[in-house]
Amino acid sequence: MIRSFKAMSLWAVAALACFSCFAAHAALIANGGFEAGFTGWSRVDQVGSDGTFFTQTGTASPVNGDPVPPPPEGLTAAMTDAGGPGSHVLFQDFLVPASVGTTFLSFDLFVGNRSFDGAFHTPGHLDFATPVLNQQARVDLLHGLTDPFSLSATDVVLNAFQTNVGDSLVSGYTHFSIDVTSVLNANANTVLRLRFAEVDNVGPFQFGVDNVSIASPAAPPGQAPEPASYILVISGLISIAIARRQRVTCAQRLPR
Repeated sequence: MIRSFKAMSLWAVAALACFSCFAAHAALIANGGFEAGFTGWSRVDQVGSDGTFFTQTGTASPVNGDPVPPPPEGLTAAMTDAGGPGSHVLFQDFLVPASVGTTFLSFDLFVGNRSFDGAFHTPGHLDFATPVLNQQARVDLLHGLTDPFSLSATDVVLNAFQTNVGDSLVSGYTHFSIDVTSVLNANANTVLRLRFAEVDNVGPFQFGVDNVSIASPAAPPGQAPEPASYILVISGLISIAIARRQRVTCAQRLPR
């Protein structure tokens, strides 16, 4: 019986370790809802820029007070705003596991282009301080430790979103979900960088970001259980093992 208890305990510990591994693989981005401000994120603004990524609540933009939709997840989103031209990057580095199952990069975006000529301009760089008109936003996966403003093909692993000429200038929050399984497995055990970038030199531009994740989707009914289910099963096994151990201990203490 004691051997059985030890075996059960070892199995439970192993199961907990597997669950921890599952949880780590299931969510690679921290604070994707910005409810903890910019904890886990880095903000970089091109030298000479006006404005930055701010935390945003309510229905007014952080600097100009332009009408914007409320954050779609929780109370807080990240949003660019400024009184003058600039180029702004928000990014988070993460370590890709040795292997992943089906995994999606997901995020909600608000685009508020208030350009004076009513258009997007998308040259192949994120530099606002040039004579070239530049009014765009994009989302990319980059190799880790690269220039946050780089658009080099050797640095950009995946372009997940980009504004284009002819797009609607102002949109509500739109949800995006991109399968990145093959991209992550091709970069196993390396650091990648998730980047949200916005540049404007034609007029104000609010770029809102919320509900960011790189995670495995929830399993459909009848397939693998959710992490909470694993916790319940493991907890139950541990409880059974403890109860058995207590019965054995009591039996050993009874007079023979």
